[in-house]
Amino acid sequence: MQLDYDYLSRIRRAVALYTNRKTSNILDGDFHSIHRGRSMEFDDLKLYTFGDDVHDIDWKSSSRMGDILVRRYMTDRRHNVMFVCDCGQKMTGDTMAGRPKSELSLMTFGTIAYIAGRNGADYALGYPREKRAMMSLFRSGPEHMEKLLYEYGKCIDTDQGLTALDVLREVAYSINKKMIIFLVTDIDGLDKLDENLLRIVTKDNDLLVIGLEDAMLTGGNSYDNDISLYEKHFFTGNKKLRKEEQRIRREIVERASLICKQNKAGLTIIDSEDKIIDATIDLLERYRHGYYGYVTATL
Repeated sequence: MQLDYDYLSRIRRAVALYTNRKTSNILDGDFHSIHRGRSMEFDDLKLYTFGDDVHDIDWKSSSRMGDILVRRYMTDRRHNVMFVCDCGQKMTGDTMAGRPKSELSLMTFGTIAYIAGRNGADYALGYPREKRAMMSLFRSGPEHMEKLLYEYGKCIDTDQGLTALDVLREVAYSINKKMIIFLVTDIDGLDKLDENLLRIVTKDNDLLVIGLEDAMLTGGNSYDNDISLYEKHFFTGNKKLRKEEQRIRREIVERASLICKQNKAGLTIIDSEDKIIDATIDLLERYRHGYYGYVTATL
């Protein structure tokens, strides 16, 4: 897809409208993660890992020890926020509210990253790209966010040979940081949530899953992106098939919610841009108070 360059202004407008009535400081409060960042107080040295700032390399200590070592600094409040977002032709489909999943995924990442950056957090983005896990550095600022939006937008609607869960696994194994991780995926991604993977991820990180609610295949006109044709009304208008589809969706969400609860991860589902901030704040508040999984399922 061709990225519309007004994404940044749309995000700023949405946040500005929201902060007129509620706080946008969504990362306030306690998390399981250890908050490390850049300040004047030196903490310790650690081995360099992907995503660390090269400016923090301690060359004298590295030469002495024979390994690349990075200086770490303590801060009272600084989060590392990692976004893992889905890709593929399935993202050309719509949500229940009739919004393209690709646009909603871009706006979800952009909005939360923008708010997180305004509140002192560094953020990075991971997504499937050319059969590998693409992961950015942790930085902040609108230029960083716009670059990530552009790069992600170039491949969001193309099958990449990997899934968001493959990227999440790579993040868990390759990035040696305490992170707040947002996984943005659709009903297919929720269906494929793996309990073992979530256990690994949540061992040292906070995990918050945002599901994009896919449009129903039944109950109206349905367009098949794979064959570029509308489905026959014989199928889409069948009431028994609709009930069966609703049942399967409930089971997917209930299973995903159970896996998240068992592994202390949060879960919410959205279908439009105007629900991003409210849903995220609700998700974080529930998470802080130990209400994991999907509490308000209405399917």
